[in-house]
Amino acid sequence: MKQLYPAATPAAPTAGRRLYRLRAYLWALLLGLLAPLAAAAQIEPAAQYTKLTMAQFMAWTTTGPTAIPANVSRVPLAARQNALAPQLNPAMSFSHKVNYIPDGMANFAGYLGEQNHFNLYNFTHWQYIDVLTWFDGTVGIPTRPWVETAHRNGVKVIGTVFTSAADVAALLQKDGNGAYIGAQKLVDMATYYGFDGWFFNQENTLSTAQALELRAFLQRLQVIKPAGMEIHWYDAMRSNGVLAYQNALNANNQALLQDGTTRVSDAMFTNYFWSGATNINTSVTTANAIGRSPFDVYMGADLWPGRNPQGLFARTTWFDNYFTNGDLTQPRLSVGLFATNLTYNGGLNNFNNNPADYANFYRTEQRVFAGDDYDITTADATGWKGLGYYLPVRTVITSLPFETFFSVGQGKVFANNGAVVTKEWTDMGKQSLLPSWQWAKTGAAPVTVGFDFDDAYYGGSCVKLTGSLGGGTSSAVVKLYQTKLAITAASSFEVVYKAAAAGATSTQLLLYFSDNLAAPVALDFGTAPDAQWNTRTFSLAAYAGRELAIIGVQASSATAVGAYGLKLGKFRVYDGTAAVAAPTAGFSASATRVVVGEPVTFANSSTGASSYTWTFAGGTPASSTAIHPAVSYAAPGTYAVKLRAQSAAGRDSLTRPDYVTVVPAATPGGNTALLYDGVGKYVDAGPINLSGTALSLECWVKVNAFKTGAPYISSLMGIEDNGGAAMLRLGDAGLAANRVQFVLGGVNLASNAALNANTWYHLAGTFDGSAMRLYVNGVLDNSRTGPSSVLADANFYLGRNYASSRCLDGSLDEVRVWKRALTAAEIAANACQVSRNAAGLEAYWPCNEATGSVANDATGHGHTGTLMGMVRSDWSDNVPTQCAGITAVQSARGVSGLQVQVLGNPAHGSQVELAISGAQGQPVRLELLNALGAVVRTLPVPAGATRATLPLPAAAGVYVVRVRTATGTASVKLLKP
Repeated sequence: MKQLYPAATPAAPTAGRRLYRLRAYLWALLLGLLAPLAAAAQIEPAAQYTKLTMAQFMAWTTTGPTAIPANVSRVPLAARQNALAPQLNPAMSFSHKVNYIPDGMANFAGYLGEQNHFNLYNFTHWQYIDVLTWFDGTVGIPTRPWVETAHRNGVKVIGTVFTSAADVAALLQKDGNGAYIGAQKLVDMATYYGFDGWFFNQENTLSTAQALELRAFLQRLQVIKPAGMEIHWYDAMRSNGVLAYQNALNANNQALLQDGTTRVSDAMFTNYFWSGATNINTSVTTANAIGRSPFDVYMGADLWPGRNPQGLFARTTWFDNYFTNGDLTQPRLSVGLFATNLTYNGGLNNFNNNPADYANFYRTEQRVFAGDDYDITTADATGWKGLGYYLPVRTVITSLPFETFFSVGQGKVFANNGAVVTKEWTDMGKQSLLPSWQWAKTGAAPVTVGFDFDDAYYGGSCVKLTGSLGGGTSSAVVKLYQTKLAITAASSFEVVYKAAAAGATSTQLLLYFSDNLAAPVALDFGTAPDAQWNTRTFSLAAYAGRELAIIGVQASSATAVGAYGLKLGKFRVYDGTAAVAAPTAGFSASATRVVVGEPVTFANSSTGASSYTWTFAGGTPASSTAIHPAVSYAAPGTYAVKLRAQSAAGRDSLTRPDYVTVVPAATPGGNTALLYDGVGKYVDAGPINLSGTALSLECWVKVNAFKTGAPYISSLMGIEDNGGAAMLRLGDAGLAANRVQFVLGGVNLASNAALNANTWYHLAGTFDGSAMRLYVNGVLDNSRTGPSSVLADANFYLGRNYASSRCLDGSLDEVRVWKRALTAAEIAANACQVSRNAAGLEAYWPCNEATGSVANDATGHGHTGTLMGMVRSDWSDNVPTQCAGITAVQSARGVSGLQVQVLGNPAHGSQVELAISGAQGQPVRLELLNALGAVVRTLPVPAGATRATLPLPAAAGVYVVRVRTATGTASVKLLKP
């Protein structure tokens, strides 16, 4: 399977673009081999070595520099109990398995700890799948938070070996004893990190000899791997080494699953160019003929909308083919689901760009599993039925204690024992065991159920029921968890809930026991003392000896309730006295880079603690016992933070050295730039229509770090949506990450110059209807014939395009968009400043606000840039040294401070007209300086004058016009051709 990294446009590649993608990917691999010591950047630097080149992999050891102790999972794989009777539809089967494969996990899930972004990829339906493939490469290593949560849900996670022909040659190296070095490393790596095996994606033609050698390599893995580790093979290369997708298990590829009596792989994941039952019939027949279970074959389905025969939601009946005559009790083989990240960046919602769209993101995933009607309890009469129609849920809730906080592992708040602090965050490692069904609500009462992200007891979410009750027999029942819990005389059930108001909760806990699933036991929550989080504990002694199979809740009332509402914050089922676990200290900060005096809120994620002691070196306060304290720092520097969490069961401490960096605040009214973090900070300027036959894009950029993982792109500015593109960016598949690329539709122009990190550059791309030109620091760097016209009419972004993995790690300043082609002279003269009224200037973001949540468009055209995920410390006084003396150009909303503008720049002839503002009635003195800084012309201007004509020297060149009053100065560059 290809990793789908669009180069110029976000449209998903089609089958007809396979060779293009292959070439692009091989270029990316080649770049990795040429720079074997460069780590592949993930969402956070700590995760950089979870994506290795083949050279890095072959050099890897458990004690080497690319081993990551922080990525080691300590959570064992939980055992599952498969029971049909408690299913919503008992007429199903557990014979088949499901491999779930999001494409490009390092781009949107490659982190080791909590991230200060809400809108990263997430997944909440573990109960339906058996294996998650961490699809990335060349060697893609799953990250600890995902592995640990998968294991808590009984799901295996396997890494990826995504090889080129050159990679295979390196992988097949042997030691002096003739043993495959790479085979042992794969086993050692999976064992060290605690994940469950490997998915081989060999998508290139090999020689027959190499193919035989690779088969022997896989056979060796079967011998040396520990029990439970799985090796999956993807159907791309035939057994003889020829690249030819079979879209089934057949005679051409069967030897890569089973070679006579020798097991080669544990599973085959077929390609997805199939429809109907023919390829499934072939796969089943072949598996039986070679002595393997058909359920070792994962029949591949590409879910990406509109791309292949299984494109989700538009194509709705393909899943029926996995069953004999559509009978859900008779699955024929296992299920392989590719591109399941469609819920995140498949165009079905905008969550990957905007965290405010979280409800649609979660609703999209719910639709995947519950069907077009979003109701898991009933089969859709038409359209997509949902994976939950075909697949039973599995449960790991088989022994006591069982505890959940209903936390999905991300949110816009963080709560600890009901104390809430507002902050965006994501950490899959903090996900609770979630409900088995989303959402199994029945009953006539108009009550809705879902995750609530505005409140939580612990983590970032709770379950909320809301609606109305008609009284009498009108009720709503919500089944939440399938379980297999043996209840004893010492068993208790603790519920933490929050009612909409003090008084009757109108809610009952429903307990379904295996011996009578039709008659649940109802335990009334009773009366809520207030509208805060409250705890109710039920003794289960009366049900000793019975097996608890389903946990649910019921909303019902003898009298009408017009505004029913209840939140569930915690379930806990346990035997005896509730065990008091030793505390574990944990915390994160609302920001780890702030300005002097800016408060930092620390979110306390400790568990098992009853009291806390914080120490803030250099902070105010210097210590605190609050759950979520707020601290400020009076001086620039880098500061450590310590938390001690304690209870009657013990105490635990956590110190984060050099955790908070404090910088001076940018100067209001001065010359500033914006900082971008390379993860999720960017500016959204809204829609701009640049379609036509002429445009220019220009900006100043300083890169902190270039991308080192495919597709090597750092986005600077532009449009990449609605099938069109007009942008400036750095890097691409096949292009070094530090080279500039000017993109117009499908035509790309790359710079000859390579940029250095931590250095300011002025970049400009122009298009005049014929030629594309790229300028670096005012000098023409490269050119080529452009498209006949440009299609680019969508949202314009600064610091990001297409995906957060392409966000810029660096600074931008003086960002401009023109609807005409600038001349070389104009680019050279106006790099630091331009008149907001300049001809053809469509949008201009000087980035000089120094504070606030917007970057204003100085042209007055209304293209205000909204800062996404940015904070006050992202405004910086670190601007291009060439422009440091230029006074900020304020936005069209109002001008404050002294200003001077050249009306007509470049200036032709013997004089130039200047506009002066902000002199506040004072006399003004104009000066013209040459490139050496010498004053070559002066002109006094009377008080109150707003225009002046300044004589120019005969010599061509770059000059500086400076205006002085008794209280200030301002300057602007001028070019005389």
